[in-house]
Amino acid sequence: MRGMIFATLLVVAAAQASEPGTNEIQLQMHVAIPMRDGVKLNATLYRPAGPVKRAPVIFMLTAYPDDTSHPTGAYFAAHGMNYLYVDVRGRGDSEGTFVPFERDANDGHDVVEWLAKQPWSDGHVAMFGGSYAGGDQWQVAGTHPPHLSAIAPVASVRLGVDFPMAHNVSYPYVEQWLSYTTGRPLYGALFQTQVWDDLSKRMYREGLPFSRLDVEAGNPNAEFHKWIAHPDYDAYWKGLSPTKDVVAKLTLPILVITGARDGDQLGTLSFYQDHLMASGAPPKNYYLVMGPWDHSGTREPKPDIGDEHFGPASVIDVRRLHLEWYRHVMLNGPKPAFFQKNVAYYVSGPGAECWKYADSLAAATKHTQTLFLNAAGGADNLYNSGKLQDKAIGAVGAQWISDPTDLRNGDPQNVPPGDDIHGDGLVFHTAPFAQDTEIDGKMALKLALAIDGPDADIGASLFLVTPDGKAHALDQTIIRARYRHSLEKAELVKPGVVDTYNIPGTQWFAVRAPKGSRLRLIIGSVNDPGSQKNWNSAKPVSDQSRADAHKETIRLVQDAAHPSTVTIPYGDVKEACKVSASW
Repeated sequence: MRGMIFATLLVVAAAQASEPGTNEIQLQMHVAIPMRDGVKLNATLYRPAGPVKRAPVIFMLTAYPDDTSHPTGAYFAAHGMNYLYVDVRGRGDSEGTFVPFERDANDGHDVVEWLAKQPWSDGHVAMFGGSYAGGDQWQVAGTHPPHLSAIAPVASVRLGVDFPMAHNVSYPYVEQWLSYTTGRPLYGALFQTQVWDDLSKRMYREGLPFSRLDVEAGNPNAEFHKWIAHPDYDAYWKGLSPTKDVVAKLTLPILVITGARDGDQLGTLSFYQDHLMASGAPPKNYYLVMGPWDHSGTREPKPDIGDEHFGPASVIDVRRLHLEWYRHVMLNGPKPAFFQKNVAYYVSGPGAECWKYADSLAAATKHTQTLFLNAAGGADNLYNSGKLQDKAIGAVGAQWISDPTDLRNGDPQNVPPGDDIHGDGLVFHTAPFAQDTEIDGKMALKLALAIDGPDADIGASLFLVTPDGKAHALDQTIIRARYRHSLEKAELVKPGVVDTYNIPGTQWFAVRAPKGSRLRLIIGSVNDPGSQKNWNSAKPVSDQSRADAHKETIRLVQDAAHPSTVTIPYGDVKEACKVSASW
């Protein structure tokens, strides 16, 4: 099977165009902000021109020292706000040594308190930014700076949850990002080159261990080896984010933006789920926007992602939304008209392409349906697929071969999803929908599997197949068998023993399925250049190479004692769905 996980893209996106403000702006470069240990961080300040007047301050703490934030800074200053673009420690012109994520919490705390005391600050300080600069907002908020008035994390990375691994499975992109942020400059041109795909394919083809990735990339670095030395979700990763209890107890206003195709949606929603721990619902001043976008689209929405096209309503003015929200929480302005409820989510697909609103993300799912996997007939390819059925009667299991030495997936073909299986997976379809149907939420898999080896990577992909035959990707998820019981502790598989694999979906999505559409589920082995290669050995995965390859049979069990199912979330197709010309 080909790649099973959405790529995480920890890169900064250029801001979209917005309506001009009414103020001239004053730019001040090389603002030095002192930290508690004497190190000074570099910042660029944008403020309204003219006599100094106290106003709220917005800042982004970022690892990307370039000028793509200029339009955003100019926009906020033109609309009466102060804005600063602050380089994290050791990046750009900031002093100190860059250690990704490890020092941002305390540094961000110090930035907040310094900004609050400046003559142009009215004491209200808020944060802004996405990806890296989204994740560090949560880190800073967890230290409770007295003058932090609000955060607005977009597409937030959460260490150990979605970067540099997701579900405890890493990926070659990690070294690409580390090379992008090596030293003080930003290696933007290098980041975009074909060299990274070529490197991944070469390591895949030559059977090299993942632990050699940095050396093969020509950028040996300690950070990469520190990360792969922690394959479990352990105390190291937990220490890089505020704890669940800390997140749950945050009471400051929060605006969160992510997308159905955002590679950091997993981390973003993990913070949201932590808030639910406190009272079963996020605070009233917590707003969540779930667009149809990919990672960069969360900051610069576009109507086209790959071969998917979304309606004009999907292209909202994100900068304006931030501005109105900051005015609301820091200047007692009106709540943005976009927020009819605390959660706004975009429904894509024919007859939709519009926004719906709910009190919580969970409320978007009106009911669920559990379907049994029936592999009668084989289910071993797209044209001999099994069924997803609502009753267990007649359902049977099947098996596939996981052969890590089979490298055909290194040269993917332009074929429909499911037509690229080489005996290493199974394909299932639902019956066609009898009417237009809305699918809103996350899928969940419960598979009964018996593996005759110590470990394997198993992926699942869900597609909506519309009546025209086009397959629209909804979700891709993965489980490493040694973490089937817990992400915090590895437990090798007992060969041949049937075990339950609860596999949560990775992506939350909302889509309108036209009458006659079907769902396609593909499960199988993850074996491609875009993922950390598991050679099915008992050794730590990063140390495995072709010499450790173990060919396995993976048996999908389907019986009364061991049901294998997928649960599908449904929304209400008749519920009001709105398109606003003003957004």
